[in-house]
Amino acid sequence: MNSEVSYSKKYTYIFVFFYLCEGFSQGIPFLFFPQYLAHLLGGSYDIAIWLVIYSIGNLPWAIKMIVGLFNDRWGSKKYGQRFPWIFSFGIFGGVWWLMMAFYLPINEIYLWVAIYYFMTQVGMAFADTALDGLILDVTPKEKLARVQGYTWTVMFLGYAIGGMGLGYLFLLLDIVPVLFIVTGILVIIASVIPYLVKEPPLEKMTSKEFGREVLTIVTKKRNWKVFLYTFLAGIPVIMILNFFMYLILIAMGVIEVSATLLTITGGGAVDLQGWQSLFYFANGVGIIIGSLVAGKFGDKSRKKTLTYIYLTYIPSFLILVVPFALLTGEIVPLIFGMLFLLILGALQNALTVVNQTVRGDLSKNYYPKLKSTYFATLVSLANLGQNAGTIVGAGLFAIFALFTNSFYMIFFFVSAFCAVSLLASYLIFRKIDPLDYEVRS
Repeated sequence: MNSEVSYSKKYTYIFVFFYLCEGFSQGIPFLFFPQYLAHLLGGSYDIAIWLVIYSIGNLPWAIKMIVGLFNDRWGSKKYGQRFPWIFSFGIFGGVWWLMMAFYLPINEIYLWVAIYYFMTQVGMAFADTALDGLILDVTPKEKLARVQGYTWTVMFLGYAIGGMGLGYLFLLLDIVPVLFIVTGILVIIASVIPYLVKEPPLEKMTSKEFGREVLTIVTKKRNWKVFLYTFLAGIPVIMILNFFMYLILIAMGVIEVSATLLTITGGGAVDLQGWQSLFYFANGVGIIIGSLVAGKFGDKSRKKTLTYIYLTYIPSFLILVVPFALLTGEIVPLIFGMLFLLILGALQNALTVVNQTVRGDLSKNYYPKLKSTYFATLVSLANLGQNAGTIVGAGLFAIFALFTNSFYMIFFFVSAFCAVSLLASYLIFRKIDPLDYEVRS
């Protein structure tokens, strides 16, 4: 299909801007909502409840294959196959951001944060699904890893700019509803400009052909290897970062954790947002480095690049806790924390970029007429892995808190669990035929 459309450089800018706004939409809830909850609730919030809220907000990213299925089957002759879906769901998500700016009752804060989180992500996740299909439609194979690298880099910049920088600024100025309004407007704009991408002609399939192709997604053995490798790779993504930041803050004396209740002991909600912003800045620098390097090398060899990343990332989980269990004071834990956050950001996003590229290649190879459906299924499984990891993390936290007051011990068990899930993902990835995704000279 790529041969039917000439790839224009402006398409990269359109995709990058969409992903920047997607970073806002995902980053503000993930990075800013906990501190905002602490601000509204007098300096503390329940970690376990927050992790459940995060799981609810992340659910649309685990079911986005539903839209992939529909936008592979139906579109518009006038407006294209992907754009109507991008536009409609993007507007939906933007409107919920605007609503949150005007109604957020304190007496039911956890409930309404969960509702808004879920609804804004429904809009963003489903619009993103159609945009992913558009990217696969028009991007040549030899450019795919670099385009994925650019978009994922900018998405995490959006995480940082929205969830860290603007979150901190608007909280400091006590005008947080304005942040929600700005985010809603940007999401709507990002959902309109993909209209400028020239889509390939609609491909016709009979209902019988379509149904038969969809059925093979769950019946073919080769797909289940891809499913498992994808799901297991997603488990540590959010869990390890959340727990690691708590680890740093505890070592620095900024927070205390008793059972599952987090209490700010050094400063207030604005100070906590400042520390979180600093941490995500370090992580974001790593993300940019990892994304760009992985995009470059991933366009040379997907398999070799992924192997190097996995075999570096897996053992790193087991040593993260060591400096914080041995060192005291505020400065030394901060230095080690910033360094490790940079390394974790580089490794995690390098893994994400190349994995996304491999999944895109498999989608185009296995299901050229259903690539959005298949790719969305894989992305949904990766997000489901993140969701499951977050819930498991909350469960492990609650269970281990019954037996030990040491957050360091709890963190070690959680990080060991993450290492095992990544190792399993890598071993299954090795069973996938490289000819199905590798770059051919």
